[in-house]
Amino acid sequence: METLFGILLAIGWIIGFVFARILTTFIHEMGHALPSLVFTDEQVQIHIGSYGDEENSSHFSIGRLKTFFKFDFLHWNIGLCKHKATTDYWEKIIIVLGGPIFSLLIGVVLILLLRFGEWSDLVQIIFTCFIVSSVWDFIVNIFPSKNRIVMHDGSVGYNDGKLLWMIIQEGKLPPSYFEGVIFFSEKKYDDAISIFKNLIESGHDKKNIRLRLIESYTHAKKYDDAIDQFNILFENKQIDIRDFAYIGYLQLKKGELANAIISLNKYLYKNFQDANALNNRGYTYLQMGEYEKAIQSLNSAIIHNPKYAFAYNNRGLAKVRLGQTEEGLADIEKAKSLDDSNAFIYLHLGFYFQKTNQEKLAHQHFQKAKDMEIDFHGIDYLIETTRENEF
Repeated sequence: METLFGILLAIGWIIGFVFARILTTFIHEMGHALPSLVFTDEQVQIHIGSYGDEENSSHFSIGRLKTFFKFDFLHWNIGLCKHKATTDYWEKIIIVLGGPIFSLLIGVVLILLLRFGEWSDLVQIIFTCFIVSSVWDFIVNIFPSKNRIVMHDGSVGYNDGKLLWMIIQEGKLPPSYFEGVIFFSEKKYDDAISIFKNLIESGHDKKNIRLRLIESYTHAKKYDDAIDQFNILFENKQIDIRDFAYIGYLQLKKGELANAIISLNKYLYKNFQDANALNNRGYTYLQMGEYEKAIQSLNSAIIHNPKYAFAYNNRGLAKVRLGQTEEGLADIEKAKSLDDSNAFIYLHLGFYFQKTNQEKLAHQHFQKAKDMEIDFHGIDYLIETTRENEF
């Protein structure tokens, strides 16, 4: 009988702790969500049990706050708060600190209640579960960790302590840095480039400023200049594994396809769940004519982000190139249903219609892609050649 009681007690502790972890995770994310609602004017999302998986989660909404819950026994203790970015220094600090502070507060309150109140054994056990869970939540989040968190969409993030450290480091920069950030957000990339270059030349040669400069060069389509900045980081021994995803993307944009594969493989060796990098590698293989390898990489991207329109679109074209035209069309149509604002979807539909000898439809879709200001150097040639075949 004592053995049975011990087993039941152990099971009760496990169930209680799991429940406590779910609830304290929710409270932690509310600590991020409440200031986010105050400082921003768009929807704020809380995810419990996933890092952003909307499709496989139940949800409910209260005003601008939308909560997603996914019970996965292996991931019941993870959470995420998604909100519109704010550029104000103190607002960012408060939003990041909100989670750990809420975790700590619930632990302190329960300790005081346990210390000064008279409670039954069951209530004391429940309080203890919540205290351990909340204190653990505070500890693992407040201390910076270099370990990256892979989100459901393949992007990466960091724990609260690391984010707080990054914000504090950014806050030490001159005011002109934030002017550059504003120019970048307004898509005034040349102005942003000028500011970040001046900062570096005036002695503020920090990696985060150079990365801002690289990002500005990239959006301005000055890929050679962006690569040159990465070469400087190499010389200064400031490159880490995370940078190879960006380097691979730049090499892809420059047409250095073999080098892009090498860089992306270096990154994906340790970050195999990054759907964006997997898609870029798949697209690189697609450009190289290695369609089977492209499909393999894009399959992985879709596994890690089932709503990734770019990956479906690229996989569709790879299948069309292999002669699997109907399967390819299905993938491209799936991409269109997820994001019909992507000009490359219409480009790939044009390739499908061209492959199936429907020149008029091919011409219409190539023209549609151009009208959407697609960044594809051969679009005028495709329009003209299908126009000639049309008449």
